[in-house]
Amino acid sequence: MIWLWIAFISLILVLLALDLGVFNRKDHVFKMREALGWSAFWIGLGLLFSIVIYFCFQNHWLGIGLGNDPIDSDSIDGRDAVIKYLTGYVIEKSLSVDNIFVIALIFAYLKIPALYQHRVLFWGIVGAILMRGLMIWAGAALIQYHWIIYVFGGFLVFTGIKDGPFSGFNKLTRWKYAVGSVSLAWAFLVERVTGIEPALPAWEI
Repeated sequence: MIWLWIAFISLILVLLALDLGVFNRKDHVFKMREALGWSAFWIGLGLLFSIVIYFCFQNHWLGIGLGNDPIDSDSIDGRDAVIKYLTGYVIEKSLSVDNIFVIALIFAYLKIPALYQHRVLFWGIVGAILMRGLMIWAGAALIQYHWIIYVFGGFLVFTGIKDGPFSGFNKLTRWKYAVGSVSLAWAFLVERVTGIEPALPAWEI
């Protein structure tokens, strides 16, 4: 299984290298048509990956799908795997909408020229991926101590009181809660229609 992770991470690194080192090696201002084209390409690539997931789980390539699902302890076939993947994909895509507003605010505040925004955003995303990986690793190591759950819960309550309805919702916060509500509604619909409980991100539970 470790080789699958190595192959997957290598693929991501290759795609990132192609993005910045080949396709967008020269800094330029992105027009709407080009931005939409790249968005369609990356979304399409993510959706095409569901085909790989289906055949891997359905045919148990490299032993994938032989064990039970670690979330609900049920066996999982190609159809179930694709539903869970697409559910997670839609949720994550929805949650990323509020990031667009944050990025726009940061670019405007720091007065980053449009010519260099793609390069700045690229390295920002790379840094976010590395930090998220570090946080996931640290969280997995800490979660074995059950008392840490109460620490995290207390932190969420504190931030909710500090930045939530007691301080008034700004436009960005309202967008974030709206998008999160849509994501949860989608997950609920999937569960009702298919009978499969999708795996929600930790911050949505």
